[in-house]
Amino acid sequence: MKKVLSVVLFTAALTGCATSPPASPITSLKINLPDTNKWSQITSKSTTNQYIREWVPEGLNGDDTKWIIVEQKFALGSSVSAEKYIKGSFALAKSACSDVAYNGPEKIDVKGHETYVGRFMCAQQNGKSYGAFTDQRVVTQENEVYVITSELRIPSAPKAGILSFKKDQLNEMLAFMRRQGVSAKFVRNSVEICTAGSTDCK
Repeated sequence: MKKVLSVVLFTAALTGCATSPPASPITSLKINLPDTNKWSQITSKSTTNQYIREWVPEGLNGDDTKWIIVEQKFALGSSVSAEKYIKGSFALAKSACSDVAYNGPEKIDVKGHETYVGRFMCAQQNGKSYGAFTDQRVVTQENEVYVITSELRIPSAPKAGILSFKKDQLNEMLAFMRRQGVSAKFVRNSVEICTAGSTDCK
């Protein structure tokens, strides 16, 4: 299974005090993949209380793709807030990258649930030839954690957040800049929280 950097980081048990549970419990999430590409699902694994699903643009795989979207759910040993979780995963990115920079995290309220969105930029992932811009959305409910990750892979750079495309890679750089905007909008606007009795997730 091809796991992106953020998926590996999220396995850490980041726990803490969570806010009071909202009146309408979360039953599931629904994501709407960006319509700028046709997508192929390369991973779909689940157990009773957790799952991981991965998509890449059609015709690619987890090794050669420049964009991978991951949806996962898992349960921790105790309750955790979305804010604490995303801040913890940002902190853990430092040990997996040569250099890291951050945007956010920022709170987005949905149906009474506090969710957080943010981006971390990796100059070069350890053991890989590329860096990444990773947009992330975190939703928690007591000890349940939902994470949506959109990772854009780019040539490695000396500093996080710096683009290091070569002079003959202008088209690749412009394509990345377009994907960057789509990725940010995706994690902000295309994740729906489904609650009992809701009709907008069908």
